[in-house]
Amino acid sequence: MDALWAKHNGPKEWHPLVAHSADVAAVLEMLLRHTRLGHRMARLMEQDTLTEEQIQRFCALAALHDAGKANPWFQNRAFDQENRRFDPERTGDHVTPMVNMLYSEEKWTALSSAMNLDALYPWFGSQWDTMDWLRVTWSHHGRPVEPEDGPKNIWPGESLQRLSAVTDWAREWYPDAFEKAPPFDSENIQHLFNGALTLGDWIGSDTDFFGLSPGLTAPSDAIDTARCRAWNALQDLSLIPNRDIDSALTNILDGYSPYEIQEDIQDLPISREGTLTVLESATGSGKTEGALGRYARLFENGLVDSMYFAVPTRAAAKQLHKRIKGARDRIFGAKEPPVHLAVPGYLEADDEQGDRFNWRSEDVGPRGWAAESSKRYTASPIAVGTIDQVLLAALRNSHAHLRLAGLTRSLLVVDEVHASSVYMNELLQNVLSVHRKMGGHALLMSATLGSKARADFTGEDIPDFDDAKGQEYPRLSHVNGSTLEETDQPEAPGGNEKEVSFEFNEWIQKPECIARRAEQAAAEGAHVLVIRNTVKACQRLFEEIDERYSLRVINDVQEVAAPHHSRYCAADRKALDDRIETVYGKHEVEENRKTQIIRPTDGHVITVATQTVEQSLDIDADLLITDLCPMDVLLQRIGRLHRHNREGRRPQVHTKPHCIVLTPATRDLTASIDGDSGKGYPGPGLGSVYGDLRIIEATWRALAKRDERGEHLSIPDDNRTLVEEATHPDVIEEIASDDAWQIHAQAVREMAREETTDARNNVIDFDDWFTSSKNQFSGERLKTRLGDEGIVVALPDEVETPLGNTVEELTLSPYFFDRGNRPENGDASHAEPIADGFKFTFADETFTYTALGIQKQ
Repeated sequence: MDALWAKHNGPKEWHPLVAHSADVAAVLEMLLRHTRLGHRMARLMEQDTLTEEQIQRFCALAALHDAGKANPWFQNRAFDQENRRFDPERTGDHVTPMVNMLYSEEKWTALSSAMNLDALYPWFGSQWDTMDWLRVTWSHHGRPVEPEDGPKNIWPGESLQRLSAVTDWAREWYPDAFEKAPPFDSENIQHLFNGALTLGDWIGSDTDFFGLSPGLTAPSDAIDTARCRAWNALQDLSLIPNRDIDSALTNILDGYSPYEIQEDIQDLPISREGTLTVLESATGSGKTEGALGRYARLFENGLVDSMYFAVPTRAAAKQLHKRIKGARDRIFGAKEPPVHLAVPGYLEADDEQGDRFNWRSEDVGPRGWAAESSKRYTASPIAVGTIDQVLLAALRNSHAHLRLAGLTRSLLVVDEVHASSVYMNELLQNVLSVHRKMGGHALLMSATLGSKARADFTGEDIPDFDDAKGQEYPRLSHVNGSTLEETDQPEAPGGNEKEVSFEFNEWIQKPECIARRAEQAAAEGAHVLVIRNTVKACQRLFEEIDERYSLRVINDVQEVAAPHHSRYCAADRKALDDRIETVYGKHEVEENRKTQIIRPTDGHVITVATQTVEQSLDIDADLLITDLCPMDVLLQRIGRLHRHNREGRRPQVHTKPHCIVLTPATRDLTASIDGDSGKGYPGPGLGSVYGDLRIIEATWRALAKRDERGEHLSIPDDNRTLVEEATHPDVIEEIASDDAWQIHAQAVREMAREETTDARNNVIDFDDWFTSSKNQFSGERLKTRLGDEGIVVALPDEVETPLGNTVEELTLSPYFFDRGNRPENGDASHAEPIADGFKFTFADETFTYTALGIQKQ
């Protein structure tokens, strides 16, 4: 290796530094010229497009991104110790040698002289701003880097002078960068530039696109080759979009006539300054297809390159993934671009599945690139994933800026948005704020959004209680640029109305009573769905259910009865998701030229589940039994009841939708409230999963009034009123005015303040410099959901799960451990089989993994 190397796989397989510098610069150049990233960066500078000088300056910076690889201690890493050109005992990385030269005036002077960096001062306004921008450039490995005094003699002899060549390459490739032009003066553009550069480095470092080329040492040859390879790579990755599509709603709906609400969504104004739309409409009213129509219009008009469809749970993402693939085929007339499942633990692009060890060998090729790492999910042309992947773009976690750069190109669709978590909504608002500042487009959808929650997103005033109850439903709220526009409100689509009768049973703590009632309905031929607020309550109830009726997962050896919740390994979760979708899902047949919806089983089945089934899943139960929960959540659960028209195909005694609401035996919820802490736990999940008992009380009162009058729930006509009766600030404050509730109200307010503070302390401040002290990363992994970060445990050997899959590692719920004593990820000390699964030891605790899931003994 006579020239400086950047990548190597032995002495004959290596890639020159000049070639790799060109590769990454060329990828960024193509991204800025041919995708929405260039327009998003221009928007942050209050421009419509980037000037040629600006594009070339960004690309010239990219050419400097790996300048530190000219350091001799890095170059030593390619050679055996006896063949090293410099101190044979010493090797090093390539970031530290550059960043630490920013530590002192003396070091900076030496670096600036060697690289002729004074030529960059006009780009940014001053020497100090230039140093900041170089830190942004050299922080392309996923986190900001901080200069330190560091080791002495980090550039021995004349090695520092090698760096002049790197600047010469940048000047040769991008000469207009060095012409006179106004400096960059926007703080938040640094964040997007870093993310775009990091994306460029990921692509430019992939040898499937940029093969190792030892002979590519001439700068002019390097950039010519790199531009050709970069264009081909972005084409292969579907990052340069083909906008020749069929955006007609009738096409997206496969020939069916669109609902008015779907037409109204597609026809909303589109601003290059960005938009935020909130759609409130009932379950089953075609919101998903409406979102696809919006995406198609924005895409066709060149305002987005991609779409990220965010849902609350992994199970919902898995099911929605199939629907989006079919729509993609119709919109693009082909199975391109790929649709990725953006869920950790899965590796799926369209119908191709694999694992991280043999993904490329299965001929998936570049179509699966964005699905190979959760860090790259948002770079997908079309992705369906959980909301967590979106929120990670806001947190001071590794590769947040990469996630942001991918996301900013997309229509961001957030399905089933609601107000249950103060912390998560604060993170989401942070993402939406910067997304719109960049000219991005977002669509939030919900069947059960209260007026206060909507106002938090749109910035409108909260209407008083009576006005809130009288607002239209469905409802479209549209922020076009910075203006909240008046929009015509669509009529509700017909055919989804249902009158739901309900009853209260004081069985929330009596699993044996719940089991007998569920078994009675199953014996009558019903598909029964029981939703508990906690995993523990779910597992306890499942043990009471007659196994003849339990949902069964079918593997190669046997059928295994199991509940549906989150405490399984990824493979078992997938098996459970697939099974409930099969048994409770939508299956259509043609009879007498009419479409009929059937199910593959005749009923006689009970599924005991948690919140894993309550949102986004297209499943249908004949009878719903549910724990008391907040009204918006309850309505989501009721959305799984008689979801489809199965006229003449339901058990005789279950032809009408009926919901059993499980309540505490004591009507006075304040009886459980502790006088010191202000917290209360009157039943599973009440006061813990759903911490604000005032909302539980408001929900109970709203339902009780209808029960006293003998009224049913008219869905969706009553949705607006029910949600406001249980969530409107006037209602909550009225409950809190009672002396018995005041200590709890104070505890809830304190908890909300703490969650808000935690969120604001954890997010990136996109309005401040990338290098600001408040934007430094602590190294702690910040969470998207408070208290919900799993603990990854590696097992000593591969073992078989009770559902017939194999597992080497699994994730434990943090709730297995005291909050102040939660262990880090680690290894189990041993694992051994037991009668119906296996057990293992971790952090001095014994756990079992049976068909019930993971439990601590």
